[in-house]
Amino acid sequence: MLEHQMLEHHPYGIAVPPESFFRRVGSRLDLGGTIPFNPNSVYVITAKALIDGTGAKPLEKAVVVTQGHTITAVGRQGQTPVPEGSHVRRLDFPDGYLLPGLIDSHTHLMFGVPGSSYEQVISEDSDEVMLLRAAKNALTHLQAGVTTLRENGARNQITFNLREGAHRGYVTAPRLLLCGRPVTISGGHFYWCNQEADGVEGVRHAVRELVRDGADHIKIMASGGGTAITDLRRPSYTVEELRTIVEEAHNMGKRTTAHCLATGSIINAVEAGVDMIEHAAFVENDGTYRFHPEVAERIAKAGTYVSPTVQTGYRGLEALLAKEEQSGLSPDEAERLEWSKGKCDSQLEFLGRLWREWQIPIVSGTDAIAAFGDYCIGLELMAEAGMSNMDVIRASTSVNAEALDVGHMTGTVERGKDADLIVVDSDPLQDIKALRKMTMVMRFGERVV
Repeated sequence: MLEHQMLEHHPYGIAVPPESFFRRVGSRLDLGGTIPFNPNSVYVITAKALIDGTGAKPLEKAVVVTQGHTITAVGRQGQTPVPEGSHVRRLDFPDGYLLPGLIDSHTHLMFGVPGSSYEQVISEDSDEVMLLRAAKNALTHLQAGVTTLRENGARNQITFNLREGAHRGYVTAPRLLLCGRPVTISGGHFYWCNQEADGVEGVRHAVRELVRDGADHIKIMASGGGTAITDLRRPSYTVEELRTIVEEAHNMGKRTTAHCLATGSIINAVEAGVDMIEHAAFVENDGTYRFHPEVAERIAKAGTYVSPTVQTGYRGLEALLAKEEQSGLSPDEAERLEWSKGKCDSQLEFLGRLWREWQIPIVSGTDAIAAFGDYCIGLELMAEAGMSNMDVIRASTSVNAEALDVGHMTGTVERGKDADLIVVDSDPLQDIKALRKMTMVMRFGERVV
């Protein structure tokens, strides 16, 4: 229940909560993997330099002060007043680089089973086993520096239960932004998550049901995908159905994101007004990959974010290339290698063009189907596609935070924001691979690494 002192007095005599309540409690973001903290705990963190996530020039000899879960001061050592006393804990990183905690816009916490297909995992594992694995995956990602993650689809109540466990302090997790079950057509991609919906009234009901259950955003399967019976070459929903989902979600204060492999699904999603496109693979009806500048222009004009999940399939490609060199491939493996090369090359090319030619806002997301904690490879590939290291850092922090509607809480190192911080031991502006290994991870004002 709301405490009386949290309420503002309405001119008509109705007590209403302040806007801050709706932004944190009403959206349920306060349940996002909250780590229990001592409101009186104080950290003074010093580092060789601060890269604050805004794109500004690094601040040399930086100091950041936190109290409870909040950043209370940011500045240069010797020029910024810092608290003293036995209650103050100092963390000194004379050779370290301090950054905002990283953000992953696209995960599937119930998976993370290398070498297994969707169908194997779905048929073999109960919701209870998936929940245990989700808790493990969340912690693994947090230890890799991901202090906020958006979960884009799990079966039944799995991720809602995980967030409740994190809120109670049973598990340690990043801030969890959840869609719960993705909205999909009957027999569509991820249909086994159990939120199938068809037609305008069907999808409207699905959105309301998900918001009732605690969804922070609505994930839409706008084309087929890796689910065995689906067709990734063609759109799933009509523009009218997609527009209904978007309008209903926005009416309830929720953003939307759409899984789009087929070129037709990208076109439909942009026309319907979705907030973000996942993958943007540009798959044609014949299964080939072909970039469409006119579609990119529509994405840019709409201001739609793109989460290209550029690392999906990349580790599998690496494994096939290594086996080819060491012992040779079977005919089936050789065919899979050729397909993987085409897919991964297209992902890099399309990301580079979306960024370079159309200045489309890009965010970092792993998909994390096979393995969690392997976050940095996506950043390295974004840099390979042509983004500067500073822009890659922004895509994984401040731009991602704004896209996920949590920029008021995290994404930059600023006074008043949550103390979600990481330290690495070399300069990621010189080599983005510096983000492979965390020297320190702080989530909500408590050190977890």
